[in-house]
Amino acid sequence: MSDLNPNPSQQSSTGRNVVVAVAAIATILALVSAFAWPGWAVRSSNQPAPSASVQSATPSVSASSLPANASALLNALPNTVGEFARQGITSTQNWAGNGPIEEYTVVYSNGDSSRDITLVLAQWESSDDATNTYTELRNALSGEVQAHGNIKAANTTTGKYVVVTDGDGDPTDSTQAEALWRNDTVVFQASGAYASVQAFYLGFPM
Repeated sequence: MSDLNPNPSQQSSTGRNVVVAVAAIATILALVSAFAWPGWAVRSSNQPAPSASVQSATPSVSASSLPANASALLNALPNTVGEFARQGITSTQNWAGNGPIEEYTVVYSNGDSSRDITLVLAQWESSDDATNTYTELRNALSGEVQAHGNIKAANTTTGKYVVVTDGDGDPTDSTQAEALWRNDTVVFQASGAYASVQAFYLGFPM
């Protein structure tokens, strides 16, 4: 009769080798996929949930189409972020003095204009240039800092963020707020009511 388990120790060693190999491949794939976009990576989603509740999980308005000649940066923008849908896109020059490759202002809405998010984003040739712009914009912000920290992708720090509100340290949902963040070579600045900015920023994948 043949031995169905001729060498248990060898099988155990082989199994361990397979597990290690699979884990290594999974790690490599995660790193590659995280940095698939040119100059930025998908953000980690382990940040704290917003303190303000979102009224609806899905938008009540449809997302607008991207321009026919949309760049890779614009094509990476999500159609929706929680209850907000992408609306108008305008090429702008708010940060032209800092020499970005491209810059846009995008409106995200849930149908209630009082809760609209105005998002300015721009990309630079290097992360150093983007960092310099982020630092300049960060230093120009006034108000109360509600949150700040690092942007991470695949456990690698790719930038920083800060959320600032007008007035004192106890903002209401409607208090004007700004979220500013850098993800590698791209800088983003979202403005709107505090509850909207919180929900939008924490749900934004870039």
